[in-house]
Amino acid sequence: MSSSASRLMKEEREVASQTHPVVWAVPDENNILLWRAMILGPPLTPYSLGMFHFNMKFPSDYPNSAPSVQITTTDGGRVRFNPNLYASGRVCLSILGTWRAKHPGEQWSAVQSVQSVLLSIQSLMHEAPYHNEPGFEVDDGSGDVLRYNEKIAHETLRVAVCDVMQDTLERRAATSNGVGAAFADSRKQLFLMYFHLYLAEVDRLSQSDTAREKSDFKRMPFESPSNGITGSFQWSVLRSRLTALHAKLMEEVEEWRAWGAAQTQLVQEGWDSSVNSCMHHLRQEEERLRGDGVDGTSIGSEHTNTSVWVATIFGPAETLWDGGMFQVELVFPPNFPDSPPFVRFVTPIFHPHINEQGVPYLRQLITWHCCEPKQRTLHALLHALVSLLATSPSPEPVTHLDARAAALYFSSTDGQKEYNREVKKRVQRSVEM
Repeated sequence: MSSSASRLMKEEREVASQTHPVVWAVPDENNILLWRAMILGPPLTPYSLGMFHFNMKFPSDYPNSAPSVQITTTDGGRVRFNPNLYASGRVCLSILGTWRAKHPGEQWSAVQSVQSVLLSIQSLMHEAPYHNEPGFEVDDGSGDVLRYNEKIAHETLRVAVCDVMQDTLERRAATSNGVGAAFADSRKQLFLMYFHLYLAEVDRLSQSDTAREKSDFKRMPFESPSNGITGSFQWSVLRSRLTALHAKLMEEVEEWRAWGAAQTQLVQEGWDSSVNSCMHHLRQEEERLRGDGVDGTSIGSEHTNTSVWVATIFGPAETLWDGGMFQVELVFPPNFPDSPPFVRFVTPIFHPHINEQGVPYLRQLITWHCCEPKQRTLHALLHALVSLLATSPSPEPVTHLDARAAALYFSSTDGQKEYNREVKKRVQRSVEM
């Protein structure tokens, strides 16, 4: 094995070990020098929670030389998302040698890695990308900083969310945004987690006087017809597309239920040889849990549907959740454990890491493709669900699926008191259901 291949295998593990993933990267199965990558747009920026895709090509002497990186989420070369991210795919970054370095420390060195390159690109996606353009570092009071943000936010939702998810659900072999099979499960989970935040962003931006429905985007001084963002604000279309995509994902979950019911009937009628391997795997998982359960939980599959499980998470002692009983539904796909289950809290809950539809932020679910086999089990998922209630919420914005819960928890003493009251209400209601 070459030194570059060995180094890249190590870096693949580094990317997979992020506590709160914001970048994803995997090599091609047949060529370790060719990689696919995805960057999650940082919250509280115009790129908020968009799924931006990249191709990476590494030289044979890596890490002595820099890789070449191309952004592929451009709507087929029609959208320049940033002064440094061209519609042609060019990524202007000093460490890649595609932008002039002002200091020696900004040039490529062997200490750089796949993860550091992707995080450097993500750092370009900040709250005022207008200032990335040389000569436009200072706000001139024209209002263009805001106008540029608004059209980037619109195109993030249109291209890096809606188009990307459309490509994912239709499983297109070739797309205008570089979307392939890599990260498909991660994208689905991210969309389910952030769906209501996407809708909230549409509602917020549609109220702006400078981003009125059907008004045209303003061309920035540094943009050209072939390297910029052209079009108009179509907030109502975006809302409809987001809602339709969410409905399609939930239809997929319902198909899993129907498949599971049919498979379970075959088992009950004695046709075990006709049953999918997933069913056998789930039965084995059930046997393991009987001998090695997870403290603070109970779990079992539905009698008529082995692909649908219901867990009860008992509020951990000495936490705000103490005394509560929270039901969680898990629906397994036909290709489990290769793909993750759909997971949601059925019992209403108030938590920064659980959205209003009950979908939780669980690291395993958004990194399933690179998790170790022991992490792709019911046992590991139960541990993660218990940990969600047993540990303090993370301050990382990407984990905040309930904006109000997060705002209260990470606010003043009065806010924290209100948060505690809301949690106690949910605990009381959980035992009354």
